[in-house]
Amino acid sequence: MGERARSGGPPGRPASPAPAINYPWYYMRLAVISDIHGNLEALQSVLAQIDREGVEGILNLGDLVGYNASPNECLELIRERPMWHLAGNHDLALLEPERAQHFNIIAYQALMWARQQVRPQHLDFLRSLPLTRELEGSLACHGTPTSTDAYISYHFQGKRVLSDLAKGSSFRLCFFGHTHRRALWYRDIRGKVALQPVSSGKIILEPECHYLINPGSVGQPRDGNPEAAYLVFDDRESSIHFKSVPYDIAATQRRILAAGLPPFLADRLAEGI
Repeated sequence: MGERARSGGPPGRPASPAPAINYPWYYMRLAVISDIHGNLEALQSVLAQIDREGVEGILNLGDLVGYNASPNECLELIRERPMWHLAGNHDLALLEPERAQHFNIIAYQALMWARQQVRPQHLDFLRSLPLTRELEGSLACHGTPTSTDAYISYHFQGKRVLSDLAKGSSFRLCFFGHTHRRALWYRDIRGKVALQPVSSGKIILEPECHYLINPGSVGQPRDGNPEAAYLVFDDRESSIHFKSVPYDIAATQRRILAAGLPPFLADRLAEGI
């Protein structure tokens, strides 16, 4: 499993609107979600919006559990529909608690609570999840292709992943999560690596570039926007569109407090931090 996504060349450019078309499978419109973290209200809102997008598939980059108070409900909901899934670091730590020893105290407490709550039938599902997936020239992972715990937050991290991808793989795109922040890293034909500001419109991905793409978090956004985040990737257009949808944050906060989880986990949702 290697995490090397290279993003190249000039950043993507704004795209003009395209007509809705039912693409064959190799021209797929794909919704990408990540870091649900047991937030039922956010997940319900995102899936309802995705149903209106006309996508052919959904890719979930992992971390179904942790932080919020509805792990079973979220697991039941995502298992009701066809979807590609990956394991995240919280999913793995729920199965192997020693993995959580390096978590901060609040994350650790929330995970230990979830470990007591998740029903046995969901544990086998979590055990079955792969760490990476390959989708028609794209690679998907949770943290990086080589680690569910590693981050792509800083320039040196993005540069390393993109350089490794450029050297030894046929992948032009790598979808990743874990940071809870929407991001678009690119590597151009000269080897320049940079972080492109995330825009609200559709972005065309340049064919000579390699990209690292983070849809943000459904269940605990940390980029200052409290709305539940996701993106739509159009393989035919070679475009991405970062999106977010409001949800009933107060209801999620009430669940967190009723479960006896740390109040900070409720407070942060309203701020998107």
